[in-house]
Amino acid sequence: MARAGILYSHVAAAAAGLAADNKNPTVDTVREALGGTGSKSTIAPMLKRWKEEHQQAPSPAAPGVPPSLLQAVKGVYESIKTDFQQNLDVEKLAHAAGLEQLADELQQSRAQQAALEQRVKALEAELDSANTTIAQAHQANHLLTVDLAGARSEQAGLQQRLADRASEVASLNAQLTQARAQFDHYHAASAIQRAEERQGFEQRAALVDRELVTLRQQLLHHKGQAAQLAGQLTQAGAENARLHQAAEVAQGEAVRARSESERAAFQLAALSAQLDRLQARHDAMQADLSDSKITLAVRARESEIAAARLAAAESEAHAGAQEKQALMRQLTVLETELRQERDLARERKDDEGKREK
Repeated sequence: MARAGILYSHVAAAAAGLAADNKNPTVDTVREALGGTGSKSTIAPMLKRWKEEHQQAPSPAAPGVPPSLLQAVKGVYESIKTDFQQNLDVEKLAHAAGLEQLADELQQSRAQQAALEQRVKALEAELDSANTTIAQAHQANHLLTVDLAGARSEQAGLQQRLADRASEVASLNAQLTQARAQFDHYHAASAIQRAEERQGFEQRAALVDRELVTLRQQLLHHKGQAAQLAGQLTQAGAENARLHQAAEVAQGEAVRARSESERAAFQLAALSAQLDRLQARHDAMQADLSDSKITLAVRARESEIAAARLAAAESEAHAGAQEKQALMRQLTVLETELRQERDLARERKDDEGKREK
């Protein structure tokens, strides 16, 4: 691009002066005539253009035209041509400056567009990160919901087990109460029966003793009257045998009473052992009931913690959704700005193309 201080008119004037002095106008001689200013690359095309114009200059007029008139016409022609060329050079310089300005603006627009694209990419990355965070929050929320449902189901199972254990404990308490009542009743009945049997046995023994005393008295009386009662001896022996048989029967009844007493004592021991077993089972059930209550309390606390975590996850998911909406709004604004910048750059490019044409 030509420098602002070197114009075609300057190069043309220097070349014309050199030609008038019968010197060959070259790039070096023209540059020397201009005072050493201007680059060769700037002077060369202008000098070439001047040479082409002077080679295509109209031939001299036919004889009869005054030289002064011809010189005046050539001067007017050269002046008009020089003014037109100067105006053209000024327009070219202005056009070049406008092109440079448009190029700078286009470069700035491209830089802004690149920055906007980078910002859009960063926002898209943030949006993807936010979507990932929201997905993770939803997954954690789902896991917490499943855990909470499992905890509630387990809590319901524990409550059902606790109710079953309580029902079983109540049933065992009822059985224990019934067993105790049966034991007390059997013990009282056994005591009454043993007392009655003992009283009967004592009565029978007293009766036998009284009969033995009577028989002894009768025997002594009969011994005194042995001679007289010889006929009654056989009857007395029979009576004595009968009394012995009655004593043996009484002794057998005493043996049976003792056997029944031993059997009652055995049954009493069995009932006592059953009572001990029921008491031990009742204690074990009470321990299981305490453990179940503790486990239920722990599960209830875990359920409360899970519910709190679920509420926190839902709050975080809600905040993530709001942040996503804000990012989407920012992305929409940036896309609108980017679209406007692209439209503006396209309009500038179209204007530049129209100016070049």
